[in-house]
Amino acid sequence: MRLRDALAAVGLAALPGVTAAQTIDRSNGEAGAPILQLTTAPRAAALGGALTAAGGVTSIFANPAGAITVRHLEVQLGGQTLFEGSKAGSMAVGIRTRSVGLALGIRYLDLGSVDEVVCNGCGGSGTPTGQQLSANEQAFALAAAVELGHASVGAAVNYYSTTLAEASGGAASFSAGVRGRLSERLAVGASLQYVGGDVDVGGFGAPLPRTVRAGAELQPLGLSHERLHLLLAADYAAVRGAPGRVGGGIEVGLADPATQLLVVARLGVASRAGGDFATRPVTLGVGLRFRQVALDYAYAGSELLGSQHRLGLTFADR
Repeated sequence: MRLRDALAAVGLAALPGVTAAQTIDRSNGEAGAPILQLTTAPRAAALGGALTAAGGVTSIFANPAGAITVRHLEVQLGGQTLFEGSKAGSMAVGIRTRSVGLALGIRYLDLGSVDEVVCNGCGGSGTPTGQQLSANEQAFALAAAVELGHASVGAAVNYYSTTLAEASGGAASFSAGVRGRLSERLAVGASLQYVGGDVDVGGFGAPLPRTVRAGAELQPLGLSHERLHLLLAADYAAVRGAPGRVGGGIEVGLADPATQLLVVARLGVASRAGGDFATRPVTLGVGLRFRQVALDYAYAGSELLGSQHRLGLTFADR
C-alpha cells in the first residue's frame, strides 16, 4: 500500500482533524492513541495478544502488577515493521528488590513522512507545497508492584504524546492491576489501564483507550519439567465504547538442561480480528533462549499494513 494512504488512516485515528472531528465517536476509546493498542512485545503478539497474566518486564504494558515477576534485572528491546517508511517498537527495564518490583516501559510509533499536497477544489490530485508531513506517537509507563504472598498488586503512571504535522499534544493517565499464582501451573491477572483525560491536539480531542483486561497462563507440565515446555495463554480486553476482544495461544518447546537452551514455537488466535488495521486472526512466532538472553520473533498479517514482523531481544539476570 502507499505510505500516504496508511499515514492518513492511522494519523486520523491519532488526531481527528476538522473533518474527522465531525464524525469521530468520542465514546469509543479505540478512536485514538494507536500505540497504546498495538502489541509490540513479540511473544505476546505470537500468542494472540495474551499478556495480562504473563511474566517478564514486558507484562507491564498490559498489567503493572507484572513488574514483580522480574527476578533481579531484566531489559527488553523490541521492534516491528508496519508499512513503507514506518516502524514501531518498545523498550522496558525492570528491577526487583525483595518484595518490590519497579519497571519503566517506552513504546513508540513512527509513521514516517509524506509530501504535503494542497487540494485544488478537491477535483484533482492537488499541488505539492514542498513541505513534508509526519506523524509519531510515544507512550511512557512507570510501574511499581508489591508482592503479597502468592499475589501481587501494581500501579503505573502513564504519559502519551502524539505529533501530527505541526500539531502536538499529550495526556497523563493511571493504571492498576493484580496478578496471582493459584498453583504451580496456573497464573491469573487483571488490570484497568489508561484512566485519564482526553488527548488534546490542536484544539481537537480524542479519548484515551481506557481498557479492562483479564488473563490467564497455564503450564500443564508445571515449572520444573526439565525438557518439555508447554504453555497455554488467554486474554480478554475491552476498550471503553468498543466490543471486547479475546485472544490466546499455545507455546511448545524443548529444553536442554545441560546448556540451558530453550527453543519454542508459538501459535495464536485473536477474535475480532479486522478493525481499522484489517488484521488477520492467526499469529505465529518462535523463540530461542540461551542462559540469560532470549530472542523472539512474531508474524501477523494485515490487509492494511501488510505482513508485520516483530523482533525482540531480552536480557534477564535470573
